[in-house]
Amino acid sequence: MNNKPKTIKNKKLKLLQSAICTMLLLFCIQVNSQRLTVSSTGAKILKDGNPITLRGVNFGNWLVWEGYMMNIEPGGSVREKSPTQIRGLFKDLFGNDEGKTVSFENNWRNSYITNSDFAQAKALGYNVVRIPFAYNMFWNQSTGTLTNDGFTWLDKAVSWAKNNNIHVILCLHTAPGYQSTSYTCDNPNGGTPNFWNNWNNVNIAASIWNHIANHYKNFVGNEWIAGYDLLNEPLLDNGNGQKSSLMASYKVMTARIREVDSNHLIFAQGNYYGSDFYDMLQRWDSNLVFENHYYGPQGQSDPNPDLNLIKGQGTALNIPVWTGEFGENTLDWIRDARIDYDAANVGWAFWAWKRQYTDRSIYSFPGTPKWDALCNYVKFGSAKPSIADAVTATNEICNKSLLSNCNLVSSLQDRLRPIAPIGSVISLQNSGKYVSSNNSVGVVTADRSTAQGWEKFTVVNAGDNKIALRDSNGKYMNSQNGASPVTSNSTAVNGWESFEWINVGQQIALKGFNGKFLCSEGGAASGMNCNRESVSGWESFNYASTTAKLSVEKSQIKDNEFTVYPNPVSDKLNFSVPEGFTKYTAQIFDLTGKQYSITKIDSNETTNSIDTRNLSDGVYVLRLDNNREVKSSIIIKKNN
Repeated sequence: MNNKPKTIKNKKLKLLQSAICTMLLLFCIQVNSQRLTVSSTGAKILKDGNPITLRGVNFGNWLVWEGYMMNIEPGGSVREKSPTQIRGLFKDLFGNDEGKTVSFENNWRNSYITNSDFAQAKALGYNVVRIPFAYNMFWNQSTGTLTNDGFTWLDKAVSWAKNNNIHVILCLHTAPGYQSTSYTCDNPNGGTPNFWNNWNNVNIAASIWNHIANHYKNFVGNEWIAGYDLLNEPLLDNGNGQKSSLMASYKVMTARIREVDSNHLIFAQGNYYGSDFYDMLQRWDSNLVFENHYYGPQGQSDPNPDLNLIKGQGTALNIPVWTGEFGENTLDWIRDARIDYDAANVGWAFWAWKRQYTDRSIYSFPGTPKWDALCNYVKFGSAKPSIADAVTATNEICNKSLLSNCNLVSSLQDRLRPIAPIGSVISLQNSGKYVSSNNSVGVVTADRSTAQGWEKFTVVNAGDNKIALRDSNGKYMNSQNGASPVTSNSTAVNGWESFEWINVGQQIALKGFNGKFLCSEGGAASGMNCNRESVSGWESFNYASTTAKLSVEKSQIKDNEFTVYPNPVSDKLNFSVPEGFTKYTAQIFDLTGKQYSITKIDSNETTNSIDTRNLSDGVYVLRLDNNREVKSSIIIKKNN
């Protein structure tokens, strides 16, 4: 009798232990499923064993200041100030008071990027954020020792990434001795890059990476760290005979990371500011990614002249290529560059998330009279602000830089992440022939001369910025993961039924779960396949809709023709009325195509407004329709 309760207790204990083990196993599986790897063949970045395209933004000017992004660049032939010089400039404005300088630095960092910025980047369709940081956040040059100062900010970034299911890439933007002649690496006068001339600099950078990797190897949320970007935009000249030092330094840094962390990706940028990979054509790590940067001349006709060359170099070594920075150009150049990357199946991160007074970042923030006066002193030598005014001005600009006080630059965002026409019934056409579901029987072909019932598909939100195509029988197109011809007979949307809707100018492409594109080649009865690595003629489709399209880029909004303000909005949204829109409807949709309001307007007013108080926080589309043409703009709703 006395043994029975003990036996029952032991059984309960074993059940409890088993349950705990199961929970831990499931937790580990869930955590590891977010971690990225590189395929052993095919030059792909993988998530949970499946290809993922990293498209993102840079949170520049957060931890490493850049004067032009703050409206304090000198302009003309005067060299821009380095981050350390910018800090000295503010210290001077504060009467050489270190306490006030530290206070502004911290206030800036606490305001400029917050959890809201990560959440908004995710909401706008991005899945990675690249974060530049400085080496002296982790290294005390005076004592020659490692510090933990930088973890105050990078820990926030990793935690916010986890909160919002978005990846982060940590980038060493400035290195001891300077890795280029640019002010961006904190080189104060454009002198010779000495990072490699004294190999102790390389060892310091390697120690910093070891320090960071060791800190994050067990950090909660570390699975959302996509990887470590070893060195930003290096420059080694042919003349000094040291170009081979670049790969050698990368190997040292990689080895120190791998001493403590075997999981995260290694991003390695090419020479000449991330553009030249000839002296590093070796796969020295199984999770290595080549990172390309490109900023072309203003309005350049070909925004990616070396993209295919660089991608081919990586592919030959089974190394994926990823573009970590591009932008700072005309809106059309940015659109064409993005199309090139997407068509070549190369992921990317646009440079500027947030800047002052610009249409070349995704968000723009205004100034204040005192801040503008401070900027005029720095840029033009006008009257120097008093210490009190400098403190007020810097406090004000920190507040203005909060996302809630910034304006979305819709004309830029529309070109980077055009919206799929969720809810629309469309037809797809290539080489004059329409794609057909064939009544959900057999395979999908592209051989029909007209678009009837079988040639029409409803665009459905598949989640995670993907769509599904539902045919006239209510069945879904299935890519078959590229292993066999495409069908249209699935009853539910899972991985193989989801596609990325890729805008390629006036046409679109569909990228399947396997990271390859749908192809109509021949349109033969043998069926279409989802097995092409890049987009050219057979992989790009004209599409027509029998219902309203929400594609913002398709509407071809002209600059200043259709503006919305304030954006973000809390209650009343004002908008300018495009020419010819005297009688029209103003409709608001969310990104799934769900309609929230419709207002019929018959007015000759050049501006109008719509009530948004009934909307929850989120991203929406304001659509104006006068029965002849449609204009659209993205709006952000934020409750006070």
